[in-house]
Amino acid sequence: MNNFRRTAIASIINLTLLGAGNAYADDNSVLEKRIRELEKRLQQLDKAGALPSAPVTAITTVVTPEVEKLNRKVNTLERKVELQEEVTAGSFQKLPVFDVGENGFRITSSDKKHQVRIRGAAQVDGHFFSEDGANKSTDRFETKQARIWLEGYVFKNIFYKIMPDFAASGNILPDAYIDYAYDPAVSLLVGKFKPALSLERLQGDSDGTFLERAFPTYLASNRDVGIQLHGAFAKPGYTAETVPGPIDAKNFITYQLEVDNGSGDDGSPNYDSKDTDDDKEFVGRLFAHPFQHTGYSWLEGLGLGIAGTVGDPNKQALKAQATPLGRTTYLDYTNTYKIGGTASAAPTAEGDRHRIYPQAYWYAGPFGAMAEYVLSTQQLSGTTKAGSNVNVKQDNKAWQILASYVVTGEDNSFGAIKPIQNFDPLKGKWGALQLAARWSELDIDNSTFTVIDPSKSASKAIAWTIGANWYLNAYALVRADYEQVSFDGGAGTLAKVTDRPTEQVFATRFQLSF
Repeated sequence: MNNFRRTAIASIINLTLLGAGNAYADDNSVLEKRIRELEKRLQQLDKAGALPSAPVTAITTVVTPEVEKLNRKVNTLERKVELQEEVTAGSFQKLPVFDVGENGFRITSSDKKHQVRIRGAAQVDGHFFSEDGANKSTDRFETKQARIWLEGYVFKNIFYKIMPDFAASGNILPDAYIDYAYDPAVSLLVGKFKPALSLERLQGDSDGTFLERAFPTYLASNRDVGIQLHGAFAKPGYTAETVPGPIDAKNFITYQLEVDNGSGDDGSPNYDSKDTDDDKEFVGRLFAHPFQHTGYSWLEGLGLGIAGTVGDPNKQALKAQATPLGRTTYLDYTNTYKIGGTASAAPTAEGDRHRIYPQAYWYAGPFGAMAEYVLSTQQLSGTTKAGSNVNVKQDNKAWQILASYVVTGEDNSFGAIKPIQNFDPLKGKWGALQLAARWSELDIDNSTFTVIDPSKSASKAIAWTIGANWYLNAYALVRADYEQVSFDGGAGTLAKVTDRPTEQVFATRFQLSF
């Protein structure tokens, strides 16, 4: 009986100390000392085993308090270990989750209510012009973009984006907005963002089919500051997806209703610029994927929409128009008539202005197409060559159509194309290759030349472009485009206006966007 008791007590003590000893070394040393004392007592009990039962009972009575005291000590240590494990587990649960992959660098809270994503884009271009003579543009290399930005959300549905551009001259902040996307049907976007107007403008700055956008884009504002109500609806039987920001190319039907300062054709206010009048511009857009979830896969990628603006600018400066790829100016509103040897002031936009933008795209497997038309009407206030002040109505028109095909078999997309195989030539993997062609025209209203010199600004520009895009992986891309632009007017003299020489330019870009 005594041997069994001694063995049981020793086993309990040793197992307990083995489990808790590592975490509490100081307490362990004290217990070891106590164990040695108990072992001596147990040896004495072993010798006393031959004695009558009465002495044994007495010895048992002596040992019990020691064992009980030690058990209490062990139980206390076990509880401390349990509490420490609970604290440690709780701390690990509160740690943020770090993720680096195809979606860039992301930090997400453990409860997934908050996230910050670090992104970046760099574009380095080369432009080479083939025409000769005084009108030849300069061959050049340039850093088109150098952006590092933050985007993410707080409390699940308050999204944000802050994106400066370090390659642009001056203090340029293309995007800085907050989007309260509480429900897919109703979201509120405030800040600086792309107005919901030109389809190609709304496409990601790194996702376009060509290096530069076509003529219709430049009759819309580049960026503006304002507030937008937007939302999306799913086809009956499906659930709409929350898509924050100024463009939604995923849902069945989307809408945008916007009020902004009205920055004008191709205008983009810097972050420190302020509106100078009370007149605002109203923007509306409706876009749909009518064949989404119909089972016709070759039609599900068809999108149709219409957008428009209504505004009333007050003496707003007019931005010059440039060719899509070469970015050489062919329409300059500062080229006014000279009166008494002095050029008159540049005309301004003053009075009613509105635009209408029917638009569409279609993506089916490797095939893609986009079409866009714009009619832009505004009032110009300027001075004629006779020196009189006039207001003229200007109706400008532009359109484009483009088609592309991914010859390596990947799905074409309004966004970026993801190669099936990343570029790895030693393993026979070459990424994805997309070929594309585009035709685009811009027609400037003849009334414009009532207040500017037609020998220095063209009234019409026609551009055709071919291009190839080599996607090395989901991040890296090499583009190569050739474009030819012909003009009506823009050269000669007032007495004899001639056509500006045709522009021919080859351009290439290495792009990294993550």
